[in-house]
Amino acid sequence: MKEEKGVIRFGSRSISFSVKRSSRRRTVSLFVDPFEGVYLRSPLSLSIEALSKLVHSKAAWILKKQRQMEEIKEFLPKREFVSGETYLYLGRKLRLKINSIKCIAKPVIKSKEGRFIIHLNGHYTEIGRKRVIRNAFIHWYKLRASHLLRSRAEFYTKRLNVSYKKLFLANQSKRWGSCSHSGIIRLNWHIIMAPVSLIDYVVLHEFCHLKHKNHSTDFWRFIGTVMPDYEARRERLRKEGQKYYI
Repeated sequence: MKEEKGVIRFGSRSISFSVKRSSRRRTVSLFVDPFEGVYLRSPLSLSIEALSKLVHSKAAWILKKQRQMEEIKEFLPKREFVSGETYLYLGRKLRLKINSIKCIAKPVIKSKEGRFIIHLNGHYTEIGRKRVIRNAFIHWYKLRASHLLRSRAEFYTKRLNVSYKKLFLANQSKRWGSCSHSGIIRLNWHIIMAPVSLIDYVVLHEFCHLKHKNHSTDFWRFIGTVMPDYEARRERLRKEGQKYYI
């Protein structure tokens, strides 16, 4: 994958960004990451000038996201992505073990016997190693989150006798989920690091919004009929939520 750098001016601010090109891509995606910064995934055909215009058109949104991430970044775990560190999955701490394998092209991550095991090519620089391991974790977490969250969504759909339009995994810095008036549910995939009891609270919370659109007394009463201890779960998530990011 080819990578380029760019920068745009927006008023008195500068926004640096990187471009990761691939011959397999047909569309452009824009990301704001607390560690990798602003980057785009792009087809080979688009010029850096065209991509710069896209970044400029989204500059206000990018700056807003960056401010939000700065607020939470100090609470995020300080990761070195080395053997011995622990990472959360369903509320459990799994210790990381990295195995260097020369013939492997992409990192492979597995959970086994209470550990995360990553097979990794040893040719990366320190910065490159951190990035590819973090990206491997993100990919792994998203796959598990997609499976579990959709499973719990179907459970609560039947339990509450509601229907939704679509379910998306989100990468939100301040919210665990959202429900639109049209029935589109977004759930933050980072919640896969939390215990199942907190995952269920987040899913139930958003699916109850299909019945009650705001946080009215009726909304909280409705949650309580399904999950009597929701207040304790909500408070635990409020106190521990910063741990469930990578």
